[in-house]
Parts: sequence; C-alpha cells; structure tokens
Amino acid sequence: MKHDSGFRRSDRVSAEIHEVMALILSRFSRDSRLSRATITRVALSGDLRKATIYYRVYPGEDPAACQEAFDRYCGGLRKELASRIRIKYIPALTFTLDADDTDPARIERLLANPKVEEGGE
Repeated sequence: MKHDSGFRRSDRVSAEIHEVMALILSRFSRDSRLSRATITRVALSGDLRKATIYYRVYPGEDPAACQEAFDRYCGGLRKELASRIRIKYIPALTFTLDADDTDPARIERLLANPKVEEGGE
C-alpha cells in the first residue's frame, strides 16, 4: 500500500536537513562566521545525493568570510548532519549565499508603515 501525503520524499528530507543544519549552526558551531548565518532553504537533487543549502548573513557581516568558513567546514558539517538524521545516504553539501533580492530594510519599512507603495506593490 502506497502512502501519498502530498509531498515528495525530497521535500521531507529537505525540510529535515534545513531544521538540523540550522540547529547545528546556532548551537554547535565553533566558528563565529557560521553562527552569523541563517539557513533560508535547502534544495535537494531528485536522487537525494546532492543538497544545496542557501544561507543569508546578518547585516554588516561579510558574506565572503562566511562562504570561506562554509567551504572550510563543509565536511565536518556533513558529518554532524549524518549523526543527527537517519537516511541511507547523506547528501554532498554545497553552501550558497541566497541571492534573493528581498531587501530586509524595505520589509521593515513596510511593516512599520503598511500603506501601499507606489509602483504596484
């Protein structure tokens, strides 16, 4: 009997990796550059062998330094991830700065003053 929950397995595994990786970075990171990053989303390949983890850095932080730290500790982060989730194959991790063009300062302005801006927004 096949169970269809409406989600693909890759979506469920992606959500699990997102949650666990955020926990690892917030609580167990020894490098302060990593603790200043926020995981925004995780994209998995269809075969669950490759994961691209998108992150953002806090305002005022250097994204290049953060990327350097992710590149340096990628193997250790994968090992830590493997100890916390139960799947047959732990995907190869790639960390990428999330290039979403959402401006956090603009969002704060909109929340503070919710009237509609000109330009159709």
